[in-house]
Amino acid sequence: MEYQLPRLTKMWTHLERQSGGKVKGMGEKQIEVDKRILRNQIGALKKELESVRKHRQQYRNRRFSVPVPVVALVGYTNAGKSTLLNQLTGADVFAEDKLFATLDPTTRRVQLKNGKEFLLTDTVGFIQKLPTQLVAAFRATLEEISESSLLVHVVDISHPLAEQQINAVDKVLSELDVSSIPRLMVWNKVDKASDPEKIRVEAENRDDVVCISALTGDGVPEFCNAVQEKLKDSMVWVEALVPFENGDLLSTIHQVGMVEKTEYTERGTYIKAHVPLRFARLLTPMRQLCVSQP
Repeated sequence: MEYQLPRLTKMWTHLERQSGGKVKGMGEKQIEVDKRILRNQIGALKKELESVRKHRQQYRNRRFSVPVPVVALVGYTNAGKSTLLNQLTGADVFAEDKLFATLDPTTRRVQLKNGKEFLLTDTVGFIQKLPTQLVAAFRATLEEISESSLLVHVVDISHPLAEQQINAVDKVLSELDVSSIPRLMVWNKVDKASDPEKIRVEAENRDDVVCISALTGDGVPEFCNAVQEKLKDSMVWVEALVPFENGDLLSTIHQVGMVEKTEYTERGTYIKAHVPLRFARLLTPMRQLCVSQP
């Protein structure tokens, strides 16, 4: 609608010829009516977008109270993000081989074999040369990205323009100012590529790339391991003595962190672990207790 607004004049040039003298003609009146209708509709849509933004912020606040890391799937439209979400969670999110099959973010819990878990969010796909107005319109859903612990960039590696699509996604992410969030790149649809083996060898030579086929499940275990390692990098190393009365905190640390060592003493449980920053702050007073702990 914002694109249409300044272009309405050319649509009514055939009516402007009816105007005569200083009297306004039908064409000019019709243009003003159409502009007013468009402005009202644009205003209503902006209010609706703001309402969606606030509504989703409430969901994120609730989710933040649950100590589970959030992993966001980002990528070019039709890269296979929804298919990967379905493969990992058993969800029934709509996934189809077409542009913008996903327009509303979906979040599901992923349970790993070692008992760890994280929340996986499927977001709207990007396109090349995304207009500024469209970035703003998508912002209500893309705000999910800024609240994530890790961004997983899903790429359709079988597409002939895969490199251009990667650059397009990177450009939009830079506009959203999320450069501080760790990233993991996933080359999807490897089985559809012209030379799958060559792609796998190239991925092995890079530290931040995992090859998968979201449709068949090939490479998904390796993907989960890579996600865990990336989440570990975003955590803080702590050594603390947790008193026995704080058993619920210890249970949470085992759930959301990565415990390297546990030792039970007379004063409490001595742990060495990687934990999210906010839990590291909670453990700060307890870190002093473990100074004398061998």
